[in-house]
Amino acid sequence: MMVGHLGDTAVASVGLGNRIQFVVLIILSGLATGVGVLSAQYFGAGKSARISPVIIKTLAIGAGVLLPVVLLTFAFGDLIVGLGTTDQVIINTGKAYLWVTMPSLAFVVVVMVFENALRGLGQVKFSMALGMIAIVINIALNYWLINGGVGVDAMGVAGAAWATFIARGIHAALIVFWLYKRKHVVFPNRSIGNEFYDKGQWVYLIKLVWPMMLSFGVWSLGTFVYQLIYGRIGTQELAVMSLMAPLEGLLIAFFFGFASACSIMVGQRLGQDAFSSAWSVARGFAISAPIVTFFLGLLMWSLESFVFMPYDNLDEDTLAVAHDMFMLITFGTCIKVFNMTASMGILRAGGDNKHCLLIDFSGMWIIGIPLTFTAAFYFGLPIYSVVLITYSEEVVKSVLFVYRLKAKYWLRNLTVDITSAASNQSN
Repeated sequence: MMVGHLGDTAVASVGLGNRIQFVVLIILSGLATGVGVLSAQYFGAGKSARISPVIIKTLAIGAGVLLPVVLLTFAFGDLIVGLGTTDQVIINTGKAYLWVTMPSLAFVVVVMVFENALRGLGQVKFSMALGMIAIVINIALNYWLINGGVGVDAMGVAGAAWATFIARGIHAALIVFWLYKRKHVVFPNRSIGNEFYDKGQWVYLIKLVWPMMLSFGVWSLGTFVYQLIYGRIGTQELAVMSLMAPLEGLLIAFFFGFASACSIMVGQRLGQDAFSSAWSVARGFAISAPIVTFFLGLLMWSLESFVFMPYDNLDEDTLAVAHDMFMLITFGTCIKVFNMTASMGILRAGGDNKHCLLIDFSGMWIIGIPLTFTAAFYFGLPIYSVVLITYSEEVVKSVLFVYRLKAKYWLRNLTVDITSAASNQSN
């Protein structure tokens, strides 16, 4: 929205750059989600002191994943952005945007890992407050650096990139400083040094998180492929879908918190071996998620004219297509939210990560992407029809998730498993 007044090219550049960054971010989010799962179950089992060693290991894994990605971005940024467009202006602008924002994911990893650990303990207000502060800082810096003023020349898209970098750095510094000053149970201390080298715990943690990271990666890479398809249809179509992404993100982000709450409540009950209670909570979340999303979608639809106000300077044809897409994406999110709640909120709370990976891969890469590609380039359908066909993925996944939920294989106490694994490894 902040670069909307700069035109289609700026919106497309930032949208494509963010989608590339999103792939890496979601993979790392899968890693951080593993911390949340274990944190909730350790808390439910009364073993909160076991959380901080997990955090140290997770941060080490995150650094190992992120470093080569950042180096590849600097080396091949133009080629990566060029996958999604043939417009050289967008390629150059998007590459410069990525060079600044991709390294800032190091700050995001720190924030996500500690936030997920705190959520597992049911401590969410502090994370929410810090997140709000970071957002306000980001918006203020966006306005200043994009448009210039107070001794700073207008930087355009580059200003948006630096605003993101600075805000993320401040966010990470604040959460680390607060946890350190409070001597919080999730903040690592010197006494965990020996546990860092516990091979059994490393093996168990990697076994838990790699399917989650791969599953998140399969999904996020698929969303990038969809963006590539839109970009190859045309610059206008790429601008429209880049414009739609943050609007859809409003609903998705809200229910990311919804799914996180579900994961915490289910995970704590699984850690207590209260399987019947865990099933009741899971079922309630699964039923209510699409219903609440529908009513929020109605609210967004009623505010459509207000939502599109920041984009008044875009091309009229672009805006006309965007208005047509708005209703589809708003109400199509209902089924996406159900799938997200079932996967992130319920199945992964019980460590059922491999089946989530299988379902995500099947729905997206066997059904959704091939059908979307065929609709766009074989039949040459308009963008509205192409996007509508992408929801075939969500329909297939919802059927598979319902089946897996009812099977109840995910009703597991992971704290017992990790203790057994570590004991067997030491023996």
